Amino acid sequence: MTTTGEVVTVPSAYDGLNLEVLITLPSEGETVKGIFQISHGMCEHKERYLDFMEFMSQRGFACVIHDHRGHGHSVREEKDLGYMYGGGEEAMLADLHQITAFARERWPGLPVILFGHSMGSLAARCYAKRWDDELKMLIVCGSPSKNPGTAFGRILAKMEKASHGDRHISKRIEGLSFGPYVRRFAAEKSTFSWICSSAAVVEAYEQDPGCGFTFTVDGYLTLFDLMDDTYRLKGWQCKCPELPVLFIGGAEDPCIVNPRKFKQALETMRMAGYRNVRGKLYPGLRHEILNEECRYDIYADVEKYITKNW
Repeated sequence: MTTTGEVVTVPSAYDGLNLEVLITLPSEGETVKGIFQISHGMCEHKERYLDFMEFMSQRGFACVIHDHRGHGHSVREEKDLGYMYGGGEEAMLADLHQITAFARERWPGLPVILFGHSMGSLAARCYAKRWDDELKMLIVCGSPSKNPGTAFGRILAKMEKASHGDRHISKRIEGLSFGPYVRRFAAEKSTFSWICSSAAVVEAYEQDPGCGFTFTVDGYLTLFDLMDDTYRLKGWQCKCPELPVLFIGGAEDPCIVNPRKFKQALETMRMAGYRNVRGKLYPGLRHEILNEECRYDIYADVEKYITKNW
């Protein structure tokens, strides 16, 4: 059993935006052995990770996740979903780092594992680029591969921002960003079929008002900056070259593109100086491997990796 679903609000030190945080803990009386922090993906929210968090808390971890700015309840108004309040990558990373500090203050002296999914995996690697000495391990899930179209996307986003303002919703940028994912599964009825092979998960995503919204141009500029920063070797401090780094993903995930691109993401970390980088692709699985029908196998693999590298 676990202590489930404590919700707290932490004002962002960057700009005062209220960040909503979800926490799960081991059962009362059980020892907390570490902090497991999650950085969620684009156009979703923290509650989608509750099952995974409970699994990890049953294994002794204090699990912490916050809604990234512009997501879930980390907005000033519902219409702000997809809007980063002008803070961009800097604000998102500052928030992520602040939640680590919040967790360390609550559970002092415990090691921190950072788990990032999709856009959150870009943020997690940019975090490691700056503060890897604060981490015990880094786990990268559903990593978007390096995209040569990012430069054009940034130019387009800046043009639309200049013309329409930073809250503008650009269907053109959305189409360029997600069109290839949708086309890969065009034979299926949903434009979100690429996220998971489970029709029930896709339907739940479609029906969830906190999922599948469209980013503002401000949001897309943040995403493009995260992508560039992640794959740019300049700036990696690599204070802890022996940091265990695990990449996991679905072999049918269009964000990863293909196995060659997946290997390139691992190689980028190695070129940055990390010597303990491993990866695993799961055949037949799509973007959200934590929501596939075999998700407990994925959970167990994550647990095994942590135990091996503890």
